[in-house]
Formats: sequence, C-alpha cells, structure tokens
Amino acid sequence: MKTFLLALATIATGLIAGVYYAFSVSINPAFASLPDGAYIEAMNRINVAIVNPAFSLSFFGAPLLLPVVTWMYARPAFSRKAGYLLAASLIFWIGSLGVTVAGNIPLNDKLATFVVNGATAEQAAAARRAFAGAWNNWHTVRTWASIIALVLTVMACLTKDAPVQAAKR
Repeated sequence: MKTFLLALATIATGLIAGVYYAFSVSINPAFASLPDGAYIEAMNRINVAIVNPAFSLSFFGAPLLLPVVTWMYARPAFSRKAGYLLAASLIFWIGSLGVTVAGNIPLNDKLATFVVNGATAEQAAAARRAFAGAWNNWHTVRTWASIIALVLTVMACLTKDAPVQAAKR
C-alpha cells in the first residue's frame, strides 16, 4: 500500500509540475503577444476551464498524498526516503499550493471581474498590467516549487527505505 500511494503522490506531483511547466513554456509566451482584451478573455477562460475533476484530482491529490506517504515512510523510524518526502511535502504545500491559493487565485478572481466588452483600450491595458506581472511571478514560484517537489519525490522513489542512523561518537 505504501508503494502504491507513493506512486500516486509522485504521479499527482508530476502532473501539476507538468501543467505549470507547460503553461510557462507555451501558453505564457503565446499569450504575451495577444492584445490586452484578448489576453484577459483568454486568461479568464483558462481559469474557468481548469476547474475540472481531472485537474482537481492532481491539484488536491499531491498535497494530500505527500504528507500521508511521508508519515507512512517515517514509521517506525525516520528514513532518508521520509526525509525526501517531508521536503517535497513542505515545498509543495508552501511553494505550489500556498502560492496558488494566496497569489494566483486572488489575481484570477480580480481579473474575472473585469468586463472587456465596453472597456477602453487604456482600461484593458491597466487591468492586464495589474494582473500579468504579479501572476507570472507567482506562477514561476509555483512552477519551480512543483518541479523541485517532483524531483524530491522521485528521489524518494529511488531511495532504499532504511532508517537514518544516528551519528556515532
């Protein structure tokens, strides 16, 4: 059961890291060339579309499974594998989930209130400026945090499950 849950945690973490990475290397560069109104409409559509069961399984699965497998591998004695998983859990919780909830989602919600139809070009440009820089900065943090958490989780998968030995005097 531990191995199965570790595999699920690794897959969920990898899926989130992959979504964020793909967004960074394809969607963000493509959207950079869009006019302000089109950019705002496209971001709002993505923010609606991404709230779906497939994304939610990995988005919530990783932060739920990582601490569970950490606890499972830390018993009865703390192991190197548990150490990697603990680091992955903390980095994912703070840098991916935490940044998304505290940084990206509030910006998404604010952008969703902007009505493109009837807005002037200056209003659309101001709305984009208020959103894009901060959102992309937070997105970069969560992307790297997710990638680092994935690397640590893979390292845990590749590490023999042996208790950490106390240093000898």
